[in-house]
Amino acid sequence: MFLIVGTLVIVLCALLYKWSVAKYQTFEQRGIPHEKPTPLLGNMRFKELFGLSPHLVRQIEQYQQFKDSKVYGAYFLRDPIFVLRDLELIKSVGVKQFDHFVNHSGSEQFQTLLSKSLVQLKDREWRDMRSILSPTFTGIKMRAMYELINACSEVGVAYIEDQLKSANGNGIELEMKDYFTRFTNDVIASAAFGIKVNSFEEQNNKFFQLGQTVTTITAATMLKALLFTFMPKLMKSLGLSILDEKMINYFRSLVFDAIKFRVKNSIIRPDMIHLLMEAQRKVNESEESNKKFTDDDLLAQCLLFFFAGFETVSTCLCFVTYELCMNPAVQQQLYEEILDVEQQLQGKPLDYDSLMHMKYMDMVVSEALRKWPPAPQTDRACNADIDLRDENNEIVISLKKGDRVFIPIAGLHYDPEYFPDPEEFRPERFAEQNKEDIKPFTYMPFGVGPRSCIGNRMALMEVKSIIYHQLLKFELLPCKKTTLDMMNNIMGFQMAPKDKFWLKYVARKNETVN
Repeated sequence: MFLIVGTLVIVLCALLYKWSVAKYQTFEQRGIPHEKPTPLLGNMRFKELFGLSPHLVRQIEQYQQFKDSKVYGAYFLRDPIFVLRDLELIKSVGVKQFDHFVNHSGSEQFQTLLSKSLVQLKDREWRDMRSILSPTFTGIKMRAMYELINACSEVGVAYIEDQLKSANGNGIELEMKDYFTRFTNDVIASAAFGIKVNSFEEQNNKFFQLGQTVTTITAATMLKALLFTFMPKLMKSLGLSILDEKMINYFRSLVFDAIKFRVKNSIIRPDMIHLLMEAQRKVNESEESNKKFTDDDLLAQCLLFFFAGFETVSTCLCFVTYELCMNPAVQQQLYEEILDVEQQLQGKPLDYDSLMHMKYMDMVVSEALRKWPPAPQTDRACNADIDLRDENNEIVISLKKGDRVFIPIAGLHYDPEYFPDPEEFRPERFAEQNKEDIKPFTYMPFGVGPRSCIGNRMALMEVKSIIYHQLLKFELLPCKKTTLDMMNNIMGFQMAPKDKFWLKYVARKNETVN
């Protein structure tokens, strides 16, 4: 009996090993430089995969390791990924030959509601949805939505003022990830779903708790994602889902109850639900196309907005405030620009145009996004055989249909050839007189080409609004809990340090806390 069991175990292990390394000859066969892979993990490291070592650092190290190559290979678990270093190749994939790289990679076997979202749609369906959604993110629409975001910024600042009042003006220490997550939660609730939430007063409101649950990556979350990656059919047959049905039903009720109420009472509010309602009406009433914008399509875009905005904007804000805290000269210069704007406003409230035309504010945020990109890389799936050529028109690599391609955003942002002394925080890189020195396709915090982030204008508006109001009232200082070596403190795939984002807030001398 033991012999039979032992034999079966050995056979199963042998089969598992053979399956796990089946694709590991790809780069060798095609002459692509690469690191030697580990069975099952590929070029991922166990600690990196389960959030125990910095994913960002690993991505930069891999990029720098192949500095003499225009393309290199990396195995993500079992799958071979072609990583592009050469700018001409990146331009080809992202823009020039975009028709060959329209889609992100992903399993076709497991469909969820999010499969209908802009990020996951493919080919013609993606093009149709992009054309539907693009008008909702124009400057005019963002200007109309600005008041909703600005109101959330003022609530966030009022919370700090109340905390300072309780501390008798001595300064307070805040964990910025929690603070900014509450801020972005309230922005999404108001600007996307049309509901008013104050997550600073209602600390455990349901909207905030759901956001925390679905955007926190744990070891269990990673294990579940791996099972869906390796065995999507089995997971589907077991009736398992990546998205929790209770959460989906909550948002479904939230969105469509709001729509029914607005239609019944003729309410128009300049938020995302209204913009999507208008888009749905125009598409479904159009006689020029057979396209239909279904309720599930609408809900999927709301969910995408929730997932994308909840985590990425709050993380960006953490890094902006961290860099301002660690670079007091930069903070002072930005504060002086804010005072100039206040003088120009002559007592009027901050408006969209004044905020978005702040040059140094834009430089600071741009440099924070360079140093701490929301995503270390972006991907594309090749949909037909194609030769990629360099600037000399020489073939660098022949890609096949189904090949996956990565554009190494973090590697490019930390390449000293493009950004000298990349570890230093220098907003001057993005000054008007220096912008021409930034080579195209080296700075891509929101992705590249037609599949770049459609909501970047709104994200920047959120970030700049709360930073403006905070610096006007408070000075940001380091405290004993502040992480000094941020780069090596970030664990796993989420851009969050294990020791968290602790800063100290002090009321400015011209601001009194009554």
